[in-house]
This record gives sequence, C-alpha cells and structure tokens, in this order.
Amino acid sequence: MTFDLPTLLTAGGFVAAVSGVFLVFAWMQTEEARGVLWWAAADLLLGASVPMMASDTIVAGSVQMLVGITLLNLSPALIWASARAVNRRHADLAIVGAGPGVWLIAMAIPLFRESAALQIGLNLLVSALFLGAAAYEFWRGRDDRLSARWPLVVLLALHAGSCVVGAVDILAFSSGATAGMVILHSWLAFVHLETLAFVVGTSIFTVAMARERNEMAHRLAASIDALTGVATRRAFYERGETEIAALGNNSGLAIILFDIDGFKTINDTFGHARGDKVLQDFGSAALHTLRSTDIVGRLGGDEFCALLPGASVGAAYIAAERIRAAFAKSGDEGETKFRVTISAGVAASRPGWTLDALLQAADLALYRAKLLGRDRVEVDSGSEPELQAEEGAIHARQVA
Repeated sequence: MTFDLPTLLTAGGFVAAVSGVFLVFAWMQTEEARGVLWWAAADLLLGASVPMMASDTIVAGSVQMLVGITLLNLSPALIWASARAVNRRHADLAIVGAGPGVWLIAMAIPLFRESAALQIGLNLLVSALFLGAAAYEFWRGRDDRLSARWPLVVLLALHAGSCVVGAVDILAFSSGATAGMVILHSWLAFVHLETLAFVVGTSIFTVAMARERNEMAHRLAASIDALTGVATRRAFYERGETEIAALGNNSGLAIILFDIDGFKTINDTFGHARGDKVLQDFGSAALHTLRSTDIVGRLGGDEFCALLPGASVGAAYIAAERIRAAFAKSGDEGETKFRVTISAGVAASRPGWTLDALLQAADLALYRAKLLGRDRVEVDSGSEPELQAEEGAIHARQVA
C-alpha cells in the first residue's frame, strides 16, 4: 500500500506549525515553563521543514533536502531539551546539535548523499534516539507526581518505536531509490500518520503538565511558610486533623509545642533581620532533626509545633531535646553572637482526643517549662506515667 507523501507531509507540517504557535501562546501564559518553549521550537521547526520536503521535484542530495532533513533532525533534539528543562536540568547545546551534525557528516559520503532512503532512514534513527532519551527524562522526573508526565512518556516511547520500525522499513524496501521522493511503504506511511497524533497529543499534555506544575507550586507556596520553610498554620492543622481522624479511638501520635525564649528581646536588641534569622535557624534545626514522616509548622510568630505520627511520648521527648540542642548552637553563628534557647511541651494522643485537645495538653507542658526556667522540655502531666514506663523499660534492658 502506498500513500501520497506530499499530502501526508503537508498535513503533518500544518498540524506541527499550529501546535507550535499554540505552545508559544501557552508559554506566554505559564510561569517558568521553559520546557513548553523548547517544545514549541521543536514543533515550529518540524512545520518549517515540511514545505521543503513536500515538493514533488525534490532531489536527493539537493540543498532543499539538506536543509529540510537537517531541521527534521533538530526537532526531536529540541524535544529532548524540553524534557530536560521540565526536570530543571541543563540541556547541552552540543548534544542538541549532535543529530544534525551526524547527518551532515554522513552527507559527505557519496553513497549516502545520493540515496534518499539512507538519508530518511538515518533521520528516523536519530529521531528515535532523541525521542527515547526524552521519554527517559520524563520518566526519571516522576517523583514530582505530575500525572501529565505519563501520557508524554507513552507517546514519546511509541513514536520512538515507530521511527525505528519505519527506518528498518525504508532501508529494507527502498534502499535503491536515488532520485525523487521515496514511495512510502506501509509502516513508513504509518510513521507519518502517527506523527499527526503525536504532535497533537504531546502539545496538549505538555501544556497540561506545565499548568499542573504551576498549580502544584501555588499549593506548595500556600502550605509552606516562606521564612522558615516549615508548614503554615493552615497546612499544619489540616495534616494534624487528618492524622487524628486516622487514629480513631487508638493512640500512637505525639506532639511537641515550641516557643523561642525571649524572642521579643532578640528583635528589640539585634533587629528584626536577626530575629528572622533565628526563626530560620529553628526551622532548619527542626526539619533536619525530625523524620520525613513528621510535620513541623509555624503556628504564629515564634511559636512552632511538631506532629510525630506513630511516635511515643518518649520518642517525642528525645526529638524535642535534640532540636533544642541543635537550635542552641545557631546563636554562635554570624557576626553577632548570643545565646538562643527554646522551651518545649510534649504530649501524647489519647483515645477520642481532638487536635485542639492535644495542643492544649502540650501548651500546658510548655507553660510549665517556662515557669521552671525555660530552655527545657516538659511532658504533659497525663503523659508522664507513659514516659516513666518507657524509661523504666529502657533501664531494664540496659541492666539485662
């Protein structure tokens, strides 16, 4: 079965050009979407190369074919660059230009220069290589959990596979063509038809992924305190209520309430810039000390709270002491040295407790820490028997 190549290429070029323009407009409306711009360039180059390749009079080795296939080789390389940009990785321009470079070097070989089949076959193989690399780039960045990545991975992998089979098809069945446009065989025709779906599908999912990332960034900005890097009050409460609801009538969750000692004095004496640095130091100490499953949030001003799912009161007490010790070292940094301390109250959940009840218990323990001289960790009175039992069990194991 044969197809009219100029018609197929013209349709593909028109779709590619429209998709490229669509991606440019999408890029203009999307924040920090360099990947969209790279992909727009790829589609626009594909659309620009088509008029050069669709002529009935095109001759193998002519300048027209030379420029047209060079642009065709550059288009998938820009798709790879787009995938790198989406993953916030550098796209080496030398690698981007490698595909066209290899093809131009091959044109110095007389046999290759006189064979349209060899030229198009090499183009398809180069395209398959870059498309496969782009699919891998999108796959390796899967940790950001953008759902639009997966359709792009699938489309890129399928398009790369069809290019490989198309290269085999044209090299096996059209190797003798030396002039005029190669008559397309069944699979090579499928490559051009499949390209139409590929261009449209990838344009849609590229924009979808860029917008999905923007929405995720906005949600993250709303849930993370810009100064300290910990959760905002709202995000902390949402996570805390979810954890409490999951417990039901069971226990197995501890909370630590922190307050920086004499924070107002620090601001008044050393200035708000130094006060902000103290808040940042606490956020860093807490985030580096707690587990990845724990959440620490800024409730307001210099008051912070840490939620430790699955932790006992003893484990929370140890975590609070470690944070206290790590934070105390931060006052020795910088040109102006002074001692910074925190007080903390620890409480463990009990069956039927709400987050507010748990916070109130930790707040009472924090108040006691302040009364007893500050720079210390105190445990909620209701949780003290549990802490003593844990300490007794540890001592018994050490003795044994």
